[in-house]
This record gives sequence, structure tokens and C-alpha cells, in this order.
Amino acid sequence: MPILRVPRFTVGAALIVAALAGCVGSRLSPDTPTGVRLQGVWRLNRGASDDPGKIIDAMRAEALKRMRRAIGASSAPPPMTGDGQGGQGRRGRRGQSGGQASQGPTDDPQRQDEAAQQAAAIAAPHFDPLRNSPTMHALTAILGRSDFLTIRQSPDQMVFDYGTTVRRYTPGGHSVVSSETGVADQNSGWNSKAYFIDVKPQIGPEVTEEYGLSPDGKHLVLKLQIGSFDLPKVKLTRVYDPTGEVVPHARPSNE
Repeated sequence: MPILRVPRFTVGAALIVAALAGCVGSRLSPDTPTGVRLQGVWRLNRGASDDPGKIIDAMRAEALKRMRRAIGASSAPPPMTGDGQGGQGRRGRRGQSGGQASQGPTDDPQRQDEAAQQAAAIAAPHFDPLRNSPTMHALTAILGRSDFLTIRQSPDQMVFDYGTTVRRYTPGGHSVVSSETGVADQNSGWNSKAYFIDVKPQIGPEVTEEYGLSPDGKHLVLKLQIGSFDLPKVKLTRVYDPTGEVVPHARPSNE
């Protein structure tokens, strides 16, 4: 079964992660902007928000394209060695090449068989190219949150309560948290009039959430971005309306 290949994590990448995490933390303030109050009970307005289904369809199409490209590359004919003609051997009348073909994936029957099996798996009616995608996993975790969001705001803590999950942050703080593939650097704080949460795993896509009020101050707007990793960057905007409804709770867990 083909899977999306993810980049290898190197020491150099680790240094870049640490450097970027420092940059994020340095621009996020612990001080609440004057007059900004995100506190309240909010409910997701799906009609005013981006349609996640369209975003997922685009992700699936891109994942399939990349898989087919990878299979095609693994089963492509090997290049011809040069014969003084720009590196390409020219065939004679009897199919003889002016140079010798280098050994490639197509010379290996096992590799050819694997490529054929992968192509057949992709063509299967129930095959999901996003099953092993770290980007899709990050998006699924966010879409799985409750439609209700209660924000409790104080100078030294921001609490995001979804009824089933509670997330607590110290403005301007940095911490190391667990992630799907290991650990991640987490920074949060104020940037202008919005509260930012940035999670950068050692291996996997960076996830940034920006919570702010609409220009008229009547709606809560979440701007989500999942950085490019196995798939291109994903952006999703979610709009919440204030509500007086009782938020359903089901043994909330901490993140």
C-alpha cells in the first residue's frame, strides 16, 4: 500500500526548528492589548466559515497526484549514458544504442511489481491517499473539536474550553509538548489584537492558530494555518457567534 513519504529529519533541520521557534516566541507578547476581550461562549457558524470539505477534496487530489508522480518516477525508463551527443545515446536501425543504458528501477522485476501493486492500490475505489498524511491528521484533530468554544481570559492565562477538550496557555510562554511523531515546540501569546498559538513539531507540519475579533467586534474569528510538509500549506478560517446556550460537557481532557 503506498504511503505519503515525509522528509527526513536532520540535525540541520533541528537547528532551523529551534531558531524559528525562538523567532515566534520573541514576537508574541504576554501583555493583553488594551480593550481586547475574547472571553465568552461562542458557537461555530458553519455558513460563515470556510468549507472544510472543499479543502480536503483539494488535499486528496494533490496527494493522489504526488503518489502517481512518485510511482511514475520509480518505473520510468533509465536514462541513456552519453555518446558525445548531449548525454543521450541514439538508436541505430537495429535498436542498438550509441551508449549503454544505466541500470534503473525498471531493470528490477521486484521494483516493477511493487510499482504495479501501488498503482492498482491507488485505483481501488475505497483507497484514501490521506490516510497516512500528517497534514490531514493535524486538520482532523482541529475539525474534531466541538462547535462550542468557551474562552476564559486573564492576564496570566488563556483557557479554550470545547466541552470535551480544555487547552490552557500562558501568554508569552514557551513549552515542549507531545505530538503525533514525538515532541513539539509550543509558543503562545498576543500579536497585535489576536491571540496566537504556534505548535512546531520536530517532524510534521507546523500548526498556527490566530484568535481575534471581527472588525465589528461581534464575532470570534479563528485563522488556522497548517504549514507545508507532505502536502502544500493549508489555510482554514472559522467564524464563531456569541451564544447564551449551555455548552455540553463530556469529561473534558487537557491538551
